[in-house]
Amino acid sequence: MSSSLCHTSTSSSSSSPPYVQKTTPKSGESLFYTFPLSAHTEILSDSTFPTPSITSDWVYDYCASYEECDEDEQSLWNDLCMSIPDSHSLIPLITSGCSNYITKTSSYLELEELVTAVKIARCNSFSDRNIHPVVSRVNHSCLPNAIYLPTTMGCKLKTLREVEAGEEITISYLGINVFTSNGVRNSRLLEEKFFTCMCRRCSTPPIENRIPCEKCHPREGGGLTEEVEFEEGEVCYGVVMCEKCGEVFGKESLELRRKIEERAGKALNDEGEETSHRAKQGCVGGLKEPTSLRLVVGTELKRINGGLTLAFSQSFFDHSAISVTASNSYVTAGNSYAPKTPLGSTIVTIRYIDVIREIHEVCSQILGPRHYSTALTSLTIVDSMCHDFNRVMILGEKCDDLELAECIDSLGRVWNFGEGVMEGGGGLLCYGQCLTVARGLSVMGDEKSVHFGKVWAERAWGFLEGLGEEGERKVCMKLMEGKVEGEEGGEKPSKKMKI
Repeated sequence: MSSSLCHTSTSSSSSSPPYVQKTTPKSGESLFYTFPLSAHTEILSDSTFPTPSITSDWVYDYCASYEECDEDEQSLWNDLCMSIPDSHSLIPLITSGCSNYITKTSSYLELEELVTAVKIARCNSFSDRNIHPVVSRVNHSCLPNAIYLPTTMGCKLKTLREVEAGEEITISYLGINVFTSNGVRNSRLLEEKFFTCMCRRCSTPPIENRIPCEKCHPREGGGLTEEVEFEEGEVCYGVVMCEKCGEVFGKESLELRRKIEERAGKALNDEGEETSHRAKQGCVGGLKEPTSLRLVVGTELKRINGGLTLAFSQSFFDHSAISVTASNSYVTAGNSYAPKTPLGSTIVTIRYIDVIREIHEVCSQILGPRHYSTALTSLTIVDSMCHDFNRVMILGEKCDDLELAECIDSLGRVWNFGEGVMEGGGGLLCYGQCLTVARGLSVMGDEKSVHFGKVWAERAWGFLEGLGEEGERKVCMKLMEGKVEGEEGGEKPSKKMKI
């Protein structure tokens, strides 16, 4: 087989590439910029090692991919870094899996060679288990200066901001989790990529898990007042102590925050995510369409005004099951129904987004508006609303004005959170939702709505101009010009719009 992996290109007008590969004591084998680049400039494009059909057995998939490579490709694969220690609990699983692969396929490869290849792949793969000869060498930072963008032929790297010559090229391995706290980020990196990050952001006090001071803002009935929850006045924050009055937060408060963070994190990350293997991830910009969770009936749902709602109880922290009670012949949960059986044995389906809404309410009332759990659960809710708006607009109808207003209010807070975490963080976190809101305002048709649609389109454009797809950019430019969708010269909704 002839290798097709050696064509790595750059769009730079210079005759020399804008990066160089070298080894340093701190970062190991890394890529560095050779000259300054502006934001959203393509650094390089890269091909992909052969990727077989994805199955539930990631060890088998990596073995098959490696065996499909020719000698040159295998040499490039083996030249990638490997940070998984031999003492790690995954090693027996990998060794057993490689042995089974050899037995099942009568592979000519040696066990030791396959084990090494899988260990390397486990440390260097991206989404869909893709591995790239050059881009897989790029290191992680929680303040990345580049972004990984998959293409039909492989991938490309583009700058997220202006960069200087000599800077190391860095991307985020964490996807949406790059917006969480120092501890959460490094816990995931250690679990999934077998290292902890020492970047500038990880070496400074966190800002993503600050909560309102209990002394400055006493809780009424256990939760924040609406004025504090929605920042209708000055709010004092801190991580372990108030940044204004110096009050040290109590152990009970910090423990409650930890439990809520953990519950929200599990709900956000485990929905639809593969538990045995998590890959490096690129941009965020749009979440999966909400699906459903199956929950076991027990005793922990309160009936309020004739409806069911999650109780703030121990079941809130139970990741495996949330319990409910029912006194009628059918248990109603979201839009799903299940016949009543003896307590504790009924399986009902509750929409994922309904669970997230309940968790978000707790996050907002206890942790406040600037905590990452509040922001990320809010983003999931906004994303669900945007999916609904797109369905409505595809049918040529207008969005519900009250729902759109609620979505815009929440999206504004999510945007501000992202911008507070990192430069360009708002666009990275929710450019797709900004574009959908702009479209929703545009189809309202009145002058004020169209004006604010232009404002949200301009926010999306900050990301899409250099990093978005052609169709998205075309729609965004029309909206910034104030052209109403569906009118002559305007852009009609696209069923393929990525949000």
